[in-house]
Amino acid sequence: MSVVSRIFAGGKTNAERIPEIERITLVRVDNPVKQYSAFLLCLVLSAVIATCGIAAESSAIVIGAMLIAPLMSPMIGTSFAIATGKRRQAARGLLVALSGAAAVVAVAGVASLAIPAGVPLVGNGEVSSRVSPRLVDLVVAVASGAVGALAVGRDDVFDAIPGVAISVSIVPPLCVAGAALAQGAQAVASGALLLFTVNFFAIQLSCNAVFFLMGFAGRAQDGSSAKARLLWYATAVVGTVLLAVPLAAASNEVIEQYSFERGAAQSVREWLRESSYEPVSVDASGGAVVVEIAGEGTLPDLDDLRILLRESKVPVEDVKMRVTRQYS
Repeated sequence: MSVVSRIFAGGKTNAERIPEIERITLVRVDNPVKQYSAFLLCLVLSAVIATCGIAAESSAIVIGAMLIAPLMSPMIGTSFAIATGKRRQAARGLLVALSGAAAVVAVAGVASLAIPAGVPLVGNGEVSSRVSPRLVDLVVAVASGAVGALAVGRDDVFDAIPGVAISVSIVPPLCVAGAALAQGAQAVASGALLLFTVNFFAIQLSCNAVFFLMGFAGRAQDGSSAKARLLWYATAVVGTVLLAVPLAAASNEVIEQYSFERGAAQSVREWLRESSYEPVSVDASGGAVVVEIAGEGTLPDLDDLRILLRESKVPVEDVKMRVTRQYS
């Protein structure tokens, strides 16, 4: 056993712990009624709670739903079964994970229609944070998946499972997708499903790596199992890389917008430096800058602000000014 494997596994890989890991991750199903009913009930209830939390714009409720949701278990189980050479169980785990995801979307759609006020999709922070995934979401999912694999693979890290459930967003974006589909908002649903897909591939990528480094992959003896493992590892890598491209583009847009807003704010401060007015707000979006100022005396010349914006290389098509308070 290599030094790296000993570090990741916390010593030698404990073969006696494998059956427990398999039960936790639904790789081993020796009591189908008990295991699947617990999975389904917790999944449905977490979907209802998360949908209500999104409708109420309550982060606390959404976090509570994430703690209850068991959807990460079959995701980790799929990777563990592949690592240990159990192709049939891996396929079953993947089917359970995807079926569970579809069930959450369906339950969320029904729950959103049952909520009297519905789920507001516009101006809802719980929705907007889950429909425009960025590169940072991919990084979080990779790290969370790695901790999840460590938590089930080692008996001294299991307490980290609740933190993993909170850190990676699995059920909430599916609930947003369900609510959006119920309202016919295809674009919102697509963004939320993209976030779920990003999380799924990132979790597979990091779990594959951690289970391999912990030494579990050495238990897959036959050549066909090794080929299946290699194929799944390659799928996780390629899927993650392909998804990283649009996320990088989205992150670049965020950076450009931040740079635009910062440049506009600096130009406004320079513009008002020698006047008796102070900036109240600077809205720089959609290629326009809307400045709200307060003060008294002669209004500053808006053309001077346009010149400053051009000198700061802020791409702006229109500049508007609002005066909220002016004294004579």
